[in-house]
Amino acid sequence: MKKNNIVLYAAIAGLALLWFVCSAYAQDEIKLLKNDSFIDRERPGAVFSHTLHADKAGIDCLACHHIYKNGENVWDDSAETECAECHKVESGGKTMPLMKAFHTNCKGCHEKENKGPLTCGECHPK
Repeated sequence: MKKNNIVLYAAIAGLALLWFVCSAYAQDEIKLLKNDSFIDRERPGAVFSHTLHADKAGIDCLACHHIYKNGENVWDDSAETECAECHKVESGGKTMPLMKAFHTNCKGCHEKENKGPLTCGECHPK
């Protein structure tokens, strides 16, 4: 009887550890794309999996991330900048407004590739 209990407890502990490890790693992949610039939102920020886009789909970082100097994208992964640093809620000169930048980049790619969500509720679940 004691041997059965030890095996049962070991199995439960192993499953709990597996669940914890999987949950921890899964959280790294998912990001909620939101910005405090949007005060009165109709929907929450978009749910985004960086791993799905960058690793599994093989999308080049420069397809989404950019810092332009003299017409050339000089972004690299050491430049951890937020989109809102350049893209403001309201249009400012030649820079695209923040919401339009998100939608043009994400939705535009989904339409072009004929993959991924296209409707509001698919990216911004309530």
